Amino acid sequence: MKIPDDVRRDIPLTSEVIYFDNTATSLTPKPVVEAMDEYYLKYRANVHRGVHRLSQMATHKYEESRKVVADFLNAMFEEVVFTKNTSESLNLVALGLEHIFRPGDKIVTTLYEHHSDLLPWQRLAKRKGLKLEFIEGDLEGNLDLPDAEKKIKGAKLVAVQHVSNALGVIHEVEELGKMAKEEGAIFVVDAAQSAGHMEVDVKKLHADFLGFSGHKGPMGPTGIGVLYINEEFFDVFEPPLIGGGTIEDVDLDSYKLTEPPERFEAGTPNIGGAIGLAAGIRYIERIGLDKIERQERRLVKRITEGLDELEIPWYGPRNLDKHAGVVSFNVPPLHPHDVAAILDEHSIMVRSGHHCALPAIKKLGVEGTVRASFHVYNSVEEVEMFLGVMEELVKGLKG
Repeated sequence: MKIPDDVRRDIPLTSEVIYFDNTATSLTPKPVVEAMDEYYLKYRANVHRGVHRLSQMATHKYEESRKVVADFLNAMFEEVVFTKNTSESLNLVALGLEHIFRPGDKIVTTLYEHHSDLLPWQRLAKRKGLKLEFIEGDLEGNLDLPDAEKKIKGAKLVAVQHVSNALGVIHEVEELGKMAKEEGAIFVVDAAQSAGHMEVDVKKLHADFLGFSGHKGPMGPTGIGVLYINEEFFDVFEPPLIGGGTIEDVDLDSYKLTEPPERFEAGTPNIGGAIGLAAGIRYIERIGLDKIERQERRLVKRITEGLDELEIPWYGPRNLDKHAGVVSFNVPPLHPHDVAAILDEHSIMVRSGHHCALPAIKKLGVEGTVRASFHVYNSVEEVEMFLGVMEELVKGLKG
């Protein structure tokens, strides 16, 4: 598959706008939509327990989708649980493990986390009287690994993002996972911004729990996410939601849960979403994660060079080997929203604000940033057009 031209042909919106808002959600290629259409039009039925052929087909496709995700993560079939999104996945982890914590236990995370990997631990700490400590880092988002090793000592749980949605930094998750394992701590990974953009191997990352959303890197639909649960925690993790589909037997005064993964998926799941997610994963695997990562690095290199030439301040690691396809910047004295609105007038879509990462933004000492984020269908030509608009904007500000 030729990058990015062949991909762009599968995504009609790429001919209408320059879409640099992939951190929030990615565009959807036709094969993903077609896979979902096929479910809704040809074998629309509920999964599991149905005897009729439509239910049997839907069940087969749904569980086939789980296998696709498991292979994508280097996980076991039973370790993959479908959720709504990364936020739900991480909240479920906090709720499902709440019973193992005792007052004074320590949870460690970083100050760069998305709120979805911060608020659940804040709430858990308040409920259970836990210590919540934060790994320090610099203004580029680079973690202080000696501080991480110190903070992780004696921790009960460590939760970190793989890639910062605000600064684009790729954290040393594999190394942090090793530190957590050496301490016997549970290791939780937020892979919302890495899955679909680079390799995410739960074994290499030493992950006990990992969450990601289908609509971001995998280019799947919204409303479908994944929670990976290491099999070692099947009997430790208490499903926060139970009911239809989660039980093996029920009496008036008791119930027995069924085997994973069904015990962790209460009620009717997002069947079409799971099928669409699998189609998205198949699509990016045909492209090749290595090609996706190289294309994004090419765009990051050019956009940061261009911003430097225009003397526009940007944030994130200067070591571009640690910089994923997310570039945040500001154009003083303009508010980030004003810059985003100007770019929109030129059909360039970016995100502006605090990006649900307020502690990181506060550390930068700014009100917010403008964020351009990429996927494999974005081109160097689009970056040049973006830089052209920014050049005119800077000239206008200088009068």
